[in-house]
Amino acid sequence: MLLSSISGMSAGTSQIVLTLYAVAKGATPSQIGLIVGMHGFGLLFTVLPVGFLVDHIGPRKVFIFGAFSTALIYLLFPLAGTFPLLCVFSGLVGFFTAFRFVPISSVVIEFVRNSGSDKAGLLRGSNSLGVVLFGPLLGAFLSRYVGFSNAFHVLAFIALLLVAGAVVTLPDSGRSGSRTSGMQLSDLKKLFGNRSIVEASLAESLGGATLACFNTFAVVIAIRVLHIPVQFASVLVSIQGLTFIATLFTLSRLLDRLGHRSSSLVSIGVIMTALLLLSCHQHPAFLFAGSICLGVGLGIFNLVNITRIAHANVAKGGSAGVFALFSVSGSIIGPVIGGFTGEHFGTTNVFFTFVPLYLALSLMIYIRSTARKTSVVDELLRHPVIDEP
Repeated sequence: MLLSSISGMSAGTSQIVLTLYAVAKGATPSQIGLIVGMHGFGLLFTVLPVGFLVDHIGPRKVFIFGAFSTALIYLLFPLAGTFPLLCVFSGLVGFFTAFRFVPISSVVIEFVRNSGSDKAGLLRGSNSLGVVLFGPLLGAFLSRYVGFSNAFHVLAFIALLLVAGAVVTLPDSGRSGSRTSGMQLSDLKKLFGNRSIVEASLAESLGGATLACFNTFAVVIAIRVLHIPVQFASVLVSIQGLTFIATLFTLSRLLDRLGHRSSSLVSIGVIMTALLLLSCHQHPAFLFAGSICLGVGLGIFNLVNITRIAHANVAKGGSAGVFALFSVSGSIIGPVIGGFTGEHFGTTNVFFTFVPLYLALSLMIYIRSTARKTSVVDELLRHPVIDEP
C-alpha cells in the first residue's frame, strides 16, 4: 500500500508540475493539451509489451528499470524549454511510467486472486489517494515555493525512492527460458480470446472514458451553465475523487456478499443515476450529488473489473497490460466523445451520452446470467443427480 501510494503521488505531482511548467514557458492552451496528451500516448503504446516483459523477467526488474529511467528524464526536464521538447519529454515520461504502473498492477491482480477483492480496494485506493490528493498538493507546493528545476529534482528523488520500495516489496520471479515471437503471439491471442479479460477491460475502458469526460467537462458546465465560481466548481472533481477512494477502502467486501453479477448491476445503476443527475442543470445541488454518486459507482465498478481480471486463468503481467491498455484508451476517448456531443448537441447533454452505453452493458450482463442459469437447469434435466441409497 505504501509503495502504491508513493507511486500514485509521483504521478499526481508530475502531472501538476508539468502543466504549470508548460504554462510558465508560455505554452498556449492547445499546446498544453498536446503536452499533457503526449504523456497518455506514451503510456498507451507501452503498457501491453511491458505486461509481457513482466511475465518474462518478473515485476521487480521491470519496475526498477522504469523508476531509474523516469528519474533520468526528470533530471533532464529543466533543459526542455521549447514546445517540441516539452512534448518529447512528456511522451518519454509516459513511456517509462508504464514500466512502473504495469508491474504494480500485476502484483495487485495476483494479490486479489489469492486474498480476495478487499485487497483490490486497499491497493487501488492507496494509489488513487496519491494521484488525487497528495500528488496535486505536493506538485502545487513545489512549483510555487521551490521552483521548477528543484521540483523535477524532487520527482527524480521520489522515483529513486521507489526503487528501494520495489526491492523490498515486489517479487522477482518470471518465466524461465526465452519466448519466441510465435509463443508471444500465442500469449496475445490467449489474452484477447479470454472473455473475462476482454469484457472486464472493455468495461474498465467505459469507466475510464466516463471519468475522463467528467474531469474535463464538469467544471466547464458548472462555470458556463450554472455560473458557479471557479473555486467552488473545482470542488466537484475533488468530491468525486475522494468519494471514489472512500468507496475502494470501505465497499471492497461488497463483491463477496453480492457476487460479481449483482455488484456489476448495482454499480451500473449508481453510475447511470449519477449521469442523469449531472445532466440536470436546474440547480448546482444536482451536480454535487451526481459527483458523489459517480465516485461510488465507479469505485464499485472498478473493483468488479479488477476481480474478474484477477480470476482469469492467464498470465498476470499480460492481463495487467491489456487492462491498462483499455483503461488508458478510455481516458483518451472519453473527452473526445464529450467534446463531440457538446459541440453538436449542447454541453448539457455531455454526460447523458454515456447512459445508453451503460444501459446496454447492464442488459448484456442480465441476459448472459439468465442464459447461463437456463443452460445449467437444462443440463441437470438431461443428467439428473441421483443420490445413492
